[in-house]
Amino acid sequence: MEPLNLLIVAIRQDWQPLISESLSKAGYQFQAKKVDTKQQALEACHQSKFDLVISNCTLPDGQVADLVSVLGRLSPCLVMAEGHCPATSEKALSLLATEFYITSSEQSSWLSAMETTLSKWKSNAEQKIEKIHQDSSSLHKKVLAICEEELSAETLTEKQADHSIANVFTIILEALDLSRIYLYKRKALPGGEETIVQQSEVSAPGVNSRTVKTVDVPYFKRWNNLFKSKQHVQGDLTSLPAGEQQWLNQRDAQSVLAVPIHNNETWNGFIGLEDMMNPRQWSEAEINLLESVAHLIQQKQLTQKLQALNKNRVFTSQV
Repeated sequence: MEPLNLLIVAIRQDWQPLISESLSKAGYQFQAKKVDTKQQALEACHQSKFDLVISNCTLPDGQVADLVSVLGRLSPCLVMAEGHCPATSEKALSLLATEFYITSSEQSSWLSAMETTLSKWKSNAEQKIEKIHQDSSSLHKKVLAICEEELSAETLTEKQADHSIANVFTIILEALDLSRIYLYKRKALPGGEETIVQQSEVSAPGVNSRTVKTVDVPYFKRWNNLFKSKQHVQGDLTSLPAGEQQWLNQRDAQSVLAVPIHNNETWNGFIGLEDMMNPRQWSEAEINLLESVAHLIQQKQLTQKLQALNKNRVFTSQV
């Protein structure tokens, strides 16, 4: 079992041993960071994850209710009052809203309240996470349905098709809270060389466009190998290889996700997502959504090619 990581807030030094001694006597392994103010507690939680926050009910720089309302989203919290046990006059810490005291002679009864707090917080957190996943799944299904409808028209000019893709990208941009989304197409050049041409880009308000005409394929050699294997690319300014970090940094982005568009056994383009605000960890649900949209775009492009081929055949037969 991992040691408990505790944050002790504004409990004065004379009362702190009541907590540490009772935990040690009960066999708990723990480590504790001690701070004196609400502000210091907020800063500590910004820097580290704590299994339990134990705070004095009286803080020198604000209300404990304000502290609990913020930190309670991140960690379970217990609020204690310094004083003396009414039965024995011993120095004591009392748990607010309970009848439990921690004293030198009674060190174990409060631990049941601590375990209950930890258990309830964990259960509530799991329920919230499940709700988020359910809401996210529902949202992604709605987004995909809208994208399918937008790309469902069978007879579109190239300009109309580009407009439909831009509409789809706008929907995804808003739904996933992105900074930038774009489509690159892979093209062959005379002499057997290849290049990538940016076909479409949609950016959030206030985000500068990073539209470029071409991107050299050898620069994305790692991407090329992953795309060939039908794998996506994801990373941020710390996890990507140095050259890709530099490219991402030039685009003022913190993280990127790139999902290939496949045609049979090869890839002919990819959809890229960028987040300028966060070193984002892209969820499996987000990746699945992009893979589905990539398939829709590939089907649309294939339909356009067949339509163009049929028109050419009709024109040739008429001539």
